[in-house]
Amino acid sequence: MKYVFLIFFMNLLPQFAGKSLRRDESYPKTSEDVKNEIAGYTDIAKAIIDLAVHGKAQNRSYERLAVFADTIGPRLSGSKNLDAAIKYMFSALQEDGLENVHLEPVKVPHWERGEEFAVMLEPRNHSIAILGLGNSVATPPEG
Repeated sequence: MKYVFLIFFMNLLPQFAGKSLRRDESYPKTSEDVKNEIAGYTDIAKAIIDLAVHGKAQNRSYERLAVFADTIGPRLSGSKNLDAAIKYMFSALQEDGLENVHLEPVKVPHWERGEEFAVMLEPRNHSIAILGLGNSVATPPEG
């Protein structure tokens, strides 16, 4: 069944090359429309690049990243470091005078690595080094 769908899709692809598959009229229909829309942002993009390369933001990105990485460290999902990172960036963006800087409530799962071990029982008893991945499920007691 997968192959039938793939063949069907590949046969349709040339008919819609460069055209939007959406039916609503608000979305650009061709790749030329997309190019024109992107070209409309040239002045804004140039201003951002000039600020970062030649303006008062020159080298600040790397300095901020260095401080961020050195003081906060790894930011695992739901960790205290993630909360510290969010507060740090929130404050930094406000200090930079950006508009509409705000926090939104988000539920983030928190996972902590537990004890991990594996043992080969046959043909001989041997411990095996393993590493559990985030949100992985434990082996049931019966094995």
